Amino acid sequence: MLNRILLILFLLPSFVSLLPAQNNTPKLIVGIVVDQMRYDYLYRYRDQYGKDGFNRLLRQGYSCENTHFNYVPTYTAPGHSAIYTGTTPSINGIISNEWWDPEWQRHRYVTTDTTVHTVGAEGARVGKHSPRVLLSSTITDELKLATNFRSKVVGICLKDRASILPAGHIPDGAYWFDDDSGNWITSSYYMDSLPNWVQEFNQRKLPAQYMSKPWNPMLPAAAYQASFKNWDQYKGSLGKNKTGSFPYDLPSIYQSTGNFNALRYTPFGNSLTLDFAIEAMDKMDLGKGDFTDFLCLSFSGTDYCAHNFGVHAEETEDTYLRLDADIERLLRYLDDTYGKDNVLVFLTADHGGAETPQHLEDIKVPAGVFPESKTDAVLDSLIGVVLGKKGKYIEEIGNQQVWFNRKAVALSGGKLEMAERVAINYFKHQPGVYDAFTYQEAMQLPAEYPFISDVRRGLHPRRSGDVIFLLDPAWHADDKYFSKTGTTHGSPYAYDTHVPLLWYGWKIRPGENFNPILITDIAPTLAAMLRIMEPSGNTGKVITELLR
Repeated sequence: MLNRILLILFLLPSFVSLLPAQNNTPKLIVGIVVDQMRYDYLYRYRDQYGKDGFNRLLRQGYSCENTHFNYVPTYTAPGHSAIYTGTTPSINGIISNEWWDPEWQRHRYVTTDTTVHTVGAEGARVGKHSPRVLLSSTITDELKLATNFRSKVVGICLKDRASILPAGHIPDGAYWFDDDSGNWITSSYYMDSLPNWVQEFNQRKLPAQYMSKPWNPMLPAAAYQASFKNWDQYKGSLGKNKTGSFPYDLPSIYQSTGNFNALRYTPFGNSLTLDFAIEAMDKMDLGKGDFTDFLCLSFSGTDYCAHNFGVHAEETEDTYLRLDADIERLLRYLDDTYGKDNVLVFLTADHGGAETPQHLEDIKVPAGVFPESKTDAVLDSLIGVVLGKKGKYIEEIGNQQVWFNRKAVALSGGKLEMAERVAINYFKHQPGVYDAFTYQEAMQLPAEYPFISDVRRGLHPRRSGDVIFLLDPAWHADDKYFSKTGTTHGSPYAYDTHVPLLWYGWKIRPGENFNPILITDIAPTLAAMLRIMEPSGNTGKVITELLR
């Protein structure tokens, strides 16, 4: 017996040396954000998904089934910012996709930066962007700082804001798509010229190839059981196809427009995004060094498609089935290149999506669209009557907020409080309006007031409006683009806040939980897994169930 014990002790070091080394950190993190992916899309189309895309993530990964956004408005720029900063607009400053900027004294698009120029499509305005508007660091920033800038970070998305904000302030690159040239571009904030590999990728002219064939359904028509029949009346059109039904003649759309904008509304925009992401991983040697690298990958074709066709359209289902095939392609590439246990993947969404109000009304469910874009003229007139002088008293109404022209109010001899009361009284008497209050009142309402915590977390003291109004469930204020067709988002209701959150790969055990998780919990959880600092404005909590 003693001899056996001695033999085991003698052989043990040799045996241990044969065991695979434990990876203290992943080689690569791939953060996937599917724009406008409602939680139910995971399961609504599950029987139609293949085995190794979304179903593989569900089967082999860990699913946080009860993940919600904890602020309003639920839009793309705030969504991506919350995911990567671990905090809300009240801290990171990204209160919407666009707003009246009191600091600029003009309307601003979120990432607009007039101090930089386009790189990759010379002379175009589409590259005048940077992350300077973002007030908090991101988890990607913290990774760069933690490794003395030896980790590589890159953001990729068709949309500029969904590439720029996740990649943070100090990435190795952020790239987005230019409709006119069909190029992947960036700005001089990041670099003076495109890397050779990006130039060579652009020279392959893949957008033209994707637009050279019609968009036909991936499966026979009878297979789209999750989509509503007779839905055409609730769809928008695509190009010259005004019927709202397959097939969509992409070659003729390109010929008539001369640009690639329509590609965004098809599943092939997602495929092109993945093509470019795989090229980036290969040519940038992501995951090949001694430190963890980070790819911020966002698929925005799902958002464009659903905005146009609605949440029950065959086109939306087809887009998700094709995205599922792209997710499978991505996971296969990660397996072959790095091995599953060397890559950490998370997949979530930047917001959900709403039912089409016209459809709900047609089936006798309360819903509607508030005429936000037409309200400024009405309020100008009403305020003018109260102040006794006609004038332009409204700078802007958007995101269910009102920014007043304070100078005009003062010159009229009135006070801001008078203009605010006029606006609030008007809103409270309009169909579909739940309530209205000033910024200061929003900060003072009791915690049990419905959604007031979400409202407060969506407001920033230097950027948000003077008056805020809330709408009833299934009511929306996006009347410029959304009335009888398609979908939108932006509310505090579950259809806009409940999103998937899947984890897969490095140190992830299969499982699921239904405990409440907030979208702001992603960044601190990544920080805990990497044992680095949380982003500077972080207010999220570590998802401890994932780490057990």
